[in-house]
Amino acid sequence: MSPLGTSPLPRLQWALASARRMRSPLIELLARELAPSEGRAQAVLRIATACSITVAIAMVFQIPEPTYMAYIVFLISKDESSATVTAGVGAMLAVTLAVVLNLGLLLIDTAEPALRLPAMALATFVGMYSVRTFALGPISYLAGFLVVLVQTLVDDIPNPEVVTRLALWTWVVVLVPIATIVTLNLAFAPASRVLLGRTWRRILSELESGLRSRISRADLARWREAAVPLLSKLNEAAARGESHLPVSPSGVERLLEVLTILEVLPEKRPGDADPKLPAEIALQRALARMYEALTKSSGTILDGESRPAGPPAQAEPPKHKQLFVPDAFSNPAHWQFALKTTLAVMVVYITYTLLNYPTMRTSVVTCFFVALGSLGETVHKLTLRVSGAIIGGLLAGICIVWVLPHMTDIGQLCALVAVVAAGAGWIATSSERLAYFGMQIAFAFFLGVLQGYAPATDLSLLRDRVAGIVLGNVVITLAFSLLWPESARTRLRTALVQALRAVGDLLVAPEKAGESRIRAAQALVQSQHYSELSAFELQMLPAEANRDTSALEGVRRVAGAAFVATSDAFTSLPDIRQSQISTARSATEQLRSEIEHATAKTH
Repeated sequence: MSPLGTSPLPRLQWALASARRMRSPLIELLARELAPSEGRAQAVLRIATACSITVAIAMVFQIPEPTYMAYIVFLISKDESSATVTAGVGAMLAVTLAVVLNLGLLLIDTAEPALRLPAMALATFVGMYSVRTFALGPISYLAGFLVVLVQTLVDDIPNPEVVTRLALWTWVVVLVPIATIVTLNLAFAPASRVLLGRTWRRILSELESGLRSRISRADLARWREAAVPLLSKLNEAAARGESHLPVSPSGVERLLEVLTILEVLPEKRPGDADPKLPAEIALQRALARMYEALTKSSGTILDGESRPAGPPAQAEPPKHKQLFVPDAFSNPAHWQFALKTTLAVMVVYITYTLLNYPTMRTSVVTCFFVALGSLGETVHKLTLRVSGAIIGGLLAGICIVWVLPHMTDIGQLCALVAVVAAGAGWIATSSERLAYFGMQIAFAFFLGVLQGYAPATDLSLLRDRVAGIVLGNVVITLAFSLLWPESARTRLRTALVQALRAVGDLLVAPEKAGESRIRAAQALVQSQHYSELSAFELQMLPAEANRDTSALEGVRRVAGAAFVATSDAFTSLPDIRQSQISTARSATEQLRSEIEHATAKTH
């Protein structure tokens, strides 16, 4: 039966969808991000188990820094086994490089702050600069972070031999959690093909439910956000010669086409089409046929069977990867980003050193992990980190006062760690809108509870570590808002212009329609991402948020009109195609000029 039917069940689903939309945006976000999904419970179980095993090993063998050992599990764990192995190998290369560099630096700067401070600043700058410009940036970034972290310990441990031993222990501190989570993921984590099938089934299932009830613009943006990386991974798999894929790349391209065409329809239940608008009814009928063809081409995938959907589409040969990004040495934003982070790291280090509060070293960690490309991204992560630190700190304080005094062995501690890690892991396995909140809860909790090899009793240590997180967030936010501020709105406008260019290419060169549609969909996903981040900038930068939001909505409608005009599903509707072509062409030029004018005005 067509998903646009009007039986009692779809009307009930429409009523439930209407009730969900009446909730506040925050509640709606939490309900969507924390909802159970296929495979999520297993991923959380792997994280909780790995944390417990790591803590047990750290306590039995008295390995330094059990806090960071447990937190590394969250950093390395990925959805699929191959991604976890890749992250683990990269981290081990980074820590090996960091150990070698630290041993060399400790020979010359242990008793010389005049050498140690420039070395810390240089390591920070190189790590942050390379993460944006270098192909192996994540490895050099992590190595720079570990170098700086060990260098900050020199003031607390004046004995050079102890500092050297601690630098050598860094390798073990990173190795144990990586070996644990990689082993668990190799044994129990799903393969990439299984995850691709899950994503495809989820999008189709939610789309079918939406077609029967009501589809909002937010739903379309969310499904498109999931479909674009799905298409990229399928193309990569096809390029590697994998033949048994849950769906062909062409099927996902067709799905993106349906999602974009839906942008031109009013935001209402499809069965409530206005009878005075025959064009709207014709569009809905054509979409119904496209959806039915889409589900039929997917075989029985909606029933949970993961089998090949025919031969994969011809994939483009993989592009040769360059060692540096094209504008690595010409774009000043790269060195400005590195310099802002370096200044923030040095400011917090000097601040807590002058105040004689070495336990506020978490401020240095915060500056490394919160620094992002734009102010909106930084403030977004600041919000998640501060709120997560408060909740995690409160949980740790409650456990220190009322739970830990009743524990007598490592097994009970591991059980407590597993419970909290499971709760934080459930949040951490959501999308990037909320994931870091769960990771910060876990980190703050580990900072408070895992203070040593005996039950934690010192609340002042927990207080200082949480205060360090707050200090780091404040300093990094000031640095990114006062020095060469990069607004997410600027990136939003750039993405909108890219979408309009793709739409223009789609109308001018229909023979390259597939490539242009993919570029338009990717630009729309980027636009939505930066639109959400721009909300976190508030009044810190000159804003024209309402204009940007209306421009995003306009570009979506123009893209939908262009997709209708060039889709083979509407060949029998020439009047509609011609009207959509006229609408798309006129609106494209107008929107492009408005966006470029707003960008020039901002600069």
